[in-house]
Amino acid sequence: MLYLSIVNNNNEVLAQQKGYNISMCYDKEYKPGDKITVKLKDCKFIKIKLGDLLPESILYLPGKTFTFEIPFEKFGKSYNPEAFQGSRHNISVCEPADDEIYAYRNLALNPFDHSGAKGTYPHAKANFVTRGEICFEERNAIDGMTENNGHGYYPYQSWAGGAREDLEFLLDFGKEVEIDKFIFYLRADFPHDTYWKSLDIEFSDNIRIPAGFVETNRGQEIVLKQKKTTRTVKLTNFKQAAYPLSFAALSQIEVYGNYKKEDFSKMQIRNASNPKDVKHYTTQRLREEFHISNLFTKDNISLVYSHIDRIITGGLMPVFHTLKLEAGKELASDYFLQRREMGCINIGGKGIITIDGKEYEMQPRDGIYIGMGNKEITFKSENPEAPAKFYISSCPAHKEYPIVKIDISKAKKVPCGSEKDANKRVINQYIHPEVIKSCQLSMGLTQLEEGSVWNTMPTHTHDRRMEVYLYLDMDEDTVVFHMMGEPNETRHIVMHNEEAVISPSWSIHSGVGTKNYSFIWAMCGENQEFTDMDAVETSELL
Repeated sequence: MLYLSIVNNNNEVLAQQKGYNISMCYDKEYKPGDKITVKLKDCKFIKIKLGDLLPESILYLPGKTFTFEIPFEKFGKSYNPEAFQGSRHNISVCEPADDEIYAYRNLALNPFDHSGAKGTYPHAKANFVTRGEICFEERNAIDGMTENNGHGYYPYQSWAGGAREDLEFLLDFGKEVEIDKFIFYLRADFPHDTYWKSLDIEFSDNIRIPAGFVETNRGQEIVLKQKKTTRTVKLTNFKQAAYPLSFAALSQIEVYGNYKKEDFSKMQIRNASNPKDVKHYTTQRLREEFHISNLFTKDNISLVYSHIDRIITGGLMPVFHTLKLEAGKELASDYFLQRREMGCINIGGKGIITIDGKEYEMQPRDGIYIGMGNKEITFKSENPEAPAKFYISSCPAHKEYPIVKIDISKAKKVPCGSEKDANKRVINQYIHPEVIKSCQLSMGLTQLEEGSVWNTMPTHTHDRRMEVYLYLDMDEDTVVFHMMGEPNETRHIVMHNEEAVISPSWSIHSGVGTKNYSFIWAMCGENQEFTDMDAVETSELL
């Protein structure tokens, strides 16, 4: 789902629309300060075209937000002067299909890039811009304009760094891509210009290759012998064709290849970790071992298998297709629940789970327990514009128990905490001995009230059980600092909305947010005694 808005300088909404495929005709004149914003709910790529005179492009938005301020005055001189004029503007934006996102194409194209842009890719930046003028900014080299027979404002905008050779130009794709060809359009306003006879192309692994050029206004190809995987491309070691130094510039760079597609067909494996080792982990290593992201992506099943009590954490988001849960080679079984049980809570729109031919309607926040021995399990959404998001937890089982649907009203509610301690919350126990029977799995949803930000504090450990938290109901600009580690060796992991974290039995598991939130907890291990825990005094934490 996409949310398109046009807002003015006072952040007042002038027009808005939502959908997977938005086509808007804005019948007003733009004014200084007007912005176009697009917010993405479940995807990180958009295909966007802002008006009939700008090229369509596919952008990568890891932060799921796109903002473009309508260019006026100096800034507008790098665009077609009629692009944003008049009182009729055709805007189209959609979620591109996978065959578009991962297609072989010019990955460098972004006509909406600008100096200092964050979170929108591809993005260009350089160590120097001639006189700081907009017509020589880095963005001009990836805006799709290959006209290079002049210099200055549209259509001759370029990236220029003056008469010098200590230049660096960096093109960031936001994530790893595979590339095999470049096309360079050097500015060719001769005799005003000279040109670079050579430069180095450096990839994110610091490997460099040389590139040589001739004096021409045509595109000059650099073809790699084999595909190169990289996140960035840096141009460096510039050498001009003639001395003394004069003006050389880059009108356009095209980089051909494809974004690397994440493989959701394979279950991720996380090994158990020793607390003596964990206390030496960096932030990156902590996240690699315990943090789980990208659980909910369109029409995909994402599963993480932890060797800590062999729990499987997963997310399924059917949008246009029905998803079937199957056993991979990691389970060495004929079907997923041959030797396992599973709990599921729907955190999205209305969906349907079909278990061996019987349908179960799953409203938002409904839960279900599915016992060992159930063979065919499928998931689908009722409305693609409000897809279901099925969060599952599964662990080994030794006995068959019946399927039980548990909506949130049937969950056992345990109020706890206080406003004074900023931890007033309600624990909704779905899969719990006092609600239904299971082998070892326990699962529930904790909801913090407005003004409360702490969960599970005072904290505890429980050597008999491990736990996984899924944080949810968070705004885009809020985070939770999840506390983990031994009580005298605490660490933290920053959590964003709909991300999960694995907590070993020796670790505390607590969190504090910048705003109230909810979290789903799932436990498995030696017993199901919810109160079987080893409390830790707050004064003892280090």
